Amino acid sequence: MSEIEKKMAARSERATSDNLQKARKGIFKSSLLAVAIGCLCCITPLVLVLLGLASISTAVSVDNLLSGPLVWVFRGTALICLGIALGIYFRRRGVCSLDEARRQRNRIINTVLLTLLFAIGGYIAFEYILLSYLGGAVGLPWVAEHWAFVWAGILLGAGLLVLFSTFVIRRRGHHVHSEVGDSTEQSATESSSK
Repeated sequence: MSEIEKKMAARSERATSDNLQKARKGIFKSSLLAVAIGCLCCITPLVLVLLGLASISTAVSVDNLLSGPLVWVFRGTALICLGIALGIYFRRRGVCSLDEARRQRNRIINTVLLTLLFAIGGYIAFEYILLSYLGGAVGLPWVAEHWAFVWAGILLGAGLLVLFSTFVIRRRGHHVHSEVGDSTEQSATESSSK
C-alpha cells in the first residue's frame, strides 16, 4: 500500500469516526427533546415552586391538572416531536426517498430503536425517579415509583447495548473492508512483480 493510499485510508477512518460522533449526538438530542417535552407536566409545578412563583398547594393543584387528564397530551406531543426530529435527522443524512430508505433500512431501524430506547428510558428515569426526589425535596407529595428503577435500567441498558453493538459492527466491517483491500492489493503487486 502506497503512502498516499495509507493517508487516504486514515482520513476515511477519521471521517467515519466523525460521522459516528455526529450521529450519536443527533440521536441523544432527539431523545432529550422528547424527554423534556414529555416531562413538562411535572417539571412545571417544580419550577413554579423553585422560582417562588407558587406555593406548594398551588403547585400540587397544577400538578393534578397537568398530570391527570393532560399527561397524554404531553406524551403524544413528545412522540410527535421525536418523529419530526428523526425525519429531519434522516433527511440531513440523505434519506429523502423510499428507495433510499429501503437501501438503508437496517440503519434506520437501528437508529429509531436506539432513539426510542433512550427516549422512553430517559423519560421514566427523569419523570418517575429524578423529579420525584426533587419534588419531595421541595415539599411536593411525590414518591419515586419502585418499578421505574427497574424499567429505566432495562431500557437505558438495552439502548447502550444497541449503541455498543452497532459501533462494534461498524468498526469490524470497516477493518474487514480495509484488510480485504490490503490483501487484494498485496496479491496484485506480488503477481505483477513476478
